[in-house]
Amino acid sequence: MRCFAFIAITTIALCVVGWAQTSMTPAMQNAPAQKTALSGHVGAWIGTFQGHAWLTIRLMQKGDQRTGLMQRPSEVQFDDRGDLKSVSDEKWAGSIESTKLNGDGLLLTVKDPATHKTDRYLMRLTNDTTAEVNMAPGAQNPKPWKLTKVPGNAITPVR
Repeated sequence: MRCFAFIAITTIALCVVGWAQTSMTPAMQNAPAQKTALSGHVGAWIGTFQGHAWLTIRLMQKGDQRTGLMQRPSEVQFDDRGDLKSVSDEKWAGSIESTKLNGDGLLLTVKDPATHKTDRYLMRLTNDTTAEVNMAPGAQNPKPWKLTKVPGNAITPVR
């Protein structure tokens, strides 16, 4: 009788161990990876004006930190409706010092390395490959600038 009880307990234990170690179901294997609210912002973004890139943003994530670079013309002019009117050929590049997700979008703090002055921009995703960016609240806000997500090698740094 003891032998039968030992075999029964061993069989049950092996079944439980086998059940606990089953592989993922096909549905689980094909499920998309969990994304954080910030992961959609990470990548290279480009805004165009009259067929030319005028604004680029590259956001990178290292652990919990997001860093990056923003390039834009030194001079930007808007018409009375807040639409982009003209941009200078001279580019300005600033480092993205910090990011903060709030209810309106991702707040970017960009620092000019020459003057150490910071500007703030608000980036809102409109879908997986498009976004809008605008100067942070408090400034004379023109209409949001449209951005498109591009491959990382599409952005050339200012030299």
